Amino acid sequence: MRKGSEIIDKVVITYDVGKKIERIKDLIFDQKRNQLLGFLVKEKGLFRDAKVIPLQEVQAIGLDAIIVNSKESVVDAHRVPAIREILYQNIVLKGTRILTTEGLDLGGLVDLFFDEHSGLVEGYEVSGGVFADAYSGRAFVPAPETLKIGDDVAFVPPETAQMMAEQVGGIRRAVNATEDKFQDSAETANRRLQSSVENAKHILQEARKNGEQRDFLNSDKNK
Repeated sequence: MRKGSEIIDKVVITYDVGKKIERIKDLIFDQKRNQLLGFLVKEKGLFRDAKVIPLQEVQAIGLDAIIVNSKESVVDAHRVPAIREILYQNIVLKGTRILTTEGLDLGGLVDLFFDEHSGLVEGYEVSGGVFADAYSGRAFVPAPETLKIGDDVAFVPPETAQMMAEQVGGIRRAVNATEDKFQDSAETANRRLQSSVENAKHILQEARKNGEQRDFLNSDKNK
């Protein structure tokens, strides 16, 4: 899981020729789907479109650089409808207060955490609010299924507050817990896949054995 602010200003390098081409200016994500769509590398100008890198063009998000396929990975924003729509809305989330639909203040949005492989937004870092850590003044808000952005505040379901209340050990522990949960889900899926493969192998072996037995019996009949 990566923190959004850590990506800003990272250099973008092409994989095909190993050339530095841009720097990340901002993240572009769809708050309705909790999904990172790509990165902004050039702001829109008077006579030019914004330049963006769709997430599918990214090979790796490293500690020091973003690796993309080639210089063609940087495209005009209007060529990617989903990104164009987000940029057109011009929503600024940083500093937005997050409230539950029951009116509980969870804090002001400071940052977001996302999975670097899928682009899934897994949670938000907020400052202040009822669950703020006593040491850092920050709290981790697990990404809800819906994040309704308004002019002054963003609304999340009441269940989000319950999940925050169950957090122990501050924001770092909460982030680690979310990472562990994501890892557990991946490992569970992998175990299920492995079990299915082993089961398929067993069935195939049994089928072959039965086939060999039938061939042997048929050969005896023909003698």
